[in-house]
Amino acid sequence: MISVSLAPGLPCDHVVAGLLTLPGGEPAGTVQLLVPGGTYGSEYWLTRGDPDRPSYTEAMAEAGYATLAVDRFGAGERSSVPPSGGFRKGTHVHVVSQIASRLRGNGVAGFRFDRVVLVGHSYGSTLARSLAIREPDAVDGLILTGECSKPDEAAFAEFESALCAADQDPRLADRGVDAGYYTTRPGTREEWFYHAPTADPEVIAADERAKAADVYSEDFPLPTENAAIRVPVLIVVGENDRLLCGEGGTDSASSTGFLEQESRWYSPEARLEALIVPDTGHALNLHRTAHLWFSAAREWCDRHVG
Repeated sequence: MISVSLAPGLPCDHVVAGLLTLPGGEPAGTVQLLVPGGTYGSEYWLTRGDPDRPSYTEAMAEAGYATLAVDRFGAGERSSVPPSGGFRKGTHVHVVSQIASRLRGNGVAGFRFDRVVLVGHSYGSTLARSLAIREPDAVDGLILTGECSKPDEAAFAEFESALCAADQDPRLADRGVDAGYYTTRPGTREEWFYHAPTADPEVIAADERAKAADVYSEDFPLPTENAAIRVPVLIVVGENDRLLCGEGGTDSASSTGFLEQESRWYSPEARLEALIVPDTGHALNLHRTAHLWFSAAREWCDRHVG
């Protein structure tokens, strides 16, 4: 449990829960702070998209990296659920900043780390990117998944119909959320977050059961702001991501073309790399193809962070 405040100058009277995984149970020099996307909690990083292959946290532990998978406000059973009216415009980024600082400062659960890599999914990538823009010294590397500079705006507009007030969802009624929290309507996650041919129906069903409540409180930084990022960046998108790779969005034909699209927004210091994962939807970790990008993330971390 990590105590945090909703904004600078406010008391640390809320908590964020997380699972710290150490490689072989031993300390590590680098920790990956795993930030889930909208309506997702830490389960996103702990779930095996392919039951015969490791989850993200397991794969990174095998590679020698510690991970901290967190439940943002409204997710899990132990993180705080502040009233939605108490969120400031920068609350989510401020919380991620506090956790990253703790990891390199006083430590978490008695462990501190020399280097912090932010790994985000979807809205979590937006938060990670925002922090790297606003506080360039806060992190040592950035892995952004399920987010890019050219989303399919029409798909996002349509996706709004798949959202509802979380207090109207029976699965979340006992979490104490108010009408300012949102979640996905029952049965809509498969349509929007998955590429069915490479997704396990049991994983999709578990995803529906574990969905979280969330509050949008951030402005999305413009691609032009990415020039302020001064650490290595890896961007990963699924070939069949309906929110990003639809008719009006990113051309997912090749990783080379994707890298060209994104490179225009980053400085040379970012040493940008980009990957399109074939046969994969928005929830990359929850497909049987997840190991493809896990391997790429591991190799990228070895080269750029260590």
